[in-house]
Amino acid sequence: MISRRRLLLGSATLAVIGAVSSAPRKIPPAATRPVGASGAWCWFGDPRAVHVAGEHRRTYVGFIDRYGQVKVVQYDHRTDRLAAATVARGLPVDDHSNPSILVQPDHRIVVFWSGHNGPAMYYRRSVAPADVSAWGPLRTVPVNTPGDHGYTYPNPVALPAEADALYLFWRGGNFNPTFAVHTGDGWSPARTLVSVPGQRPYLKVASNHRDTLHFAFTDGHPRNVNTSIYYMYYRDGHLHRADGAVIGPIGAPVVPAQASLVYDAAGAAASGRAWIHDLAVGRDGHPVLGYATFPTECDHRYRYARWTGDGWFDRELTPAGGAISEDPTEPHYSGGITISSADPDTLLLSRRIDGVHEIERWRTADLGQTWHRDQLTWHSTEPNLRPVTPRGLTGTGSFSAIWMTGRYPAYTDFRTRIVTLR
Repeated sequence: MISRRRLLLGSATLAVIGAVSSAPRKIPPAATRPVGASGAWCWFGDPRAVHVAGEHRRTYVGFIDRYGQVKVVQYDHRTDRLAAATVARGLPVDDHSNPSILVQPDHRIVVFWSGHNGPAMYYRRSVAPADVSAWGPLRTVPVNTPGDHGYTYPNPVALPAEADALYLFWRGGNFNPTFAVHTGDGWSPARTLVSVPGQRPYLKVASNHRDTLHFAFTDGHPRNVNTSIYYMYYRDGHLHRADGAVIGPIGAPVVPAQASLVYDAAGAAASGRAWIHDLAVGRDGHPVLGYATFPTECDHRYRYARWTGDGWFDRELTPAGGAISEDPTEPHYSGGITISSADPDTLLLSRRIDGVHEIERWRTADLGQTWHRDQLTWHSTEPNLRPVTPRGLTGTGSFSAIWMTGRYPAYTDFRTRIVTLR
């Protein structure tokens, strides 16, 4: 039986999400633990958290705090101990400056960060494997695309099939998605990945951890243009559409029309402008996307899309409420939806319930046809925002959900802290 609360969401929503559990399991608030007394992140710099299994069994979480410090917290799953490190100080207070984390094959941790349209992309490497207590010298990425917009949103990804070449993606000097490759010979020149002159496409990156990179992106900012969502993937030197058709070699800038259209903001079935939130790789190797649409600026909707091999299965999941920001110039900041990289049948999302953004975990056993949910926060007195599952972490135990909690007046004036499940 569907609960009265679910009925209040409207019959159109119920028709697309199918059967949802009517009595979600509620995790008591006491089952959370603090990770950072002050902290925030944007959702376009990733990974924000990474889990390493095997010998060390550690999870690493990165964020920027209200003092402009880049922080990395390490959690040891064997001992249940936390250790924190300050990797950099003196950045402008801005959640766009959150760090992104890469764990090398030797278990040394590399952290990338920049300011918001910052003058440099910085990185540091831990001195010892699986240990955040000491860090090597500060380094900078020496390449960028021409333009006045600096560096924002680092996304590092290694490809073992290419001798562990490091691909680093960011928003470049030309305001468009940019990348460079680091090998034993150093950094390649920076090249534009997606080109929309005069606009700023937003990009998410995922990997199969072997030989393939997946990309989902918009054709601009939803505040400026009627944004749609597109997809393509990279393998063996070339970019491809979802159906495998070759777009061209990576490094030749792609315009959105060359990629596969996932959501058409101008289509007859559209429900407003869209913003990509997350991208993962399904068990079948196909992409899975989570994104938001905006029928109005006060009505955000989360959607789920996956490639079936023949086309896009794309459904609205749930209304999400309005913007989390108290700044009226940012009406498209949703609570956030993310996909577990280790279990792409599991989502975390933040939506407004009884006037407050709460965290839920949604799970599907039939590729998105039906969903069951656990409510992880409830009766909260402050918002719970931008949840994430660490890359590579499975299960529902400690650190399987990490999020921001607290007031969010603006991206330069956040009052949030970082918490997780115990």
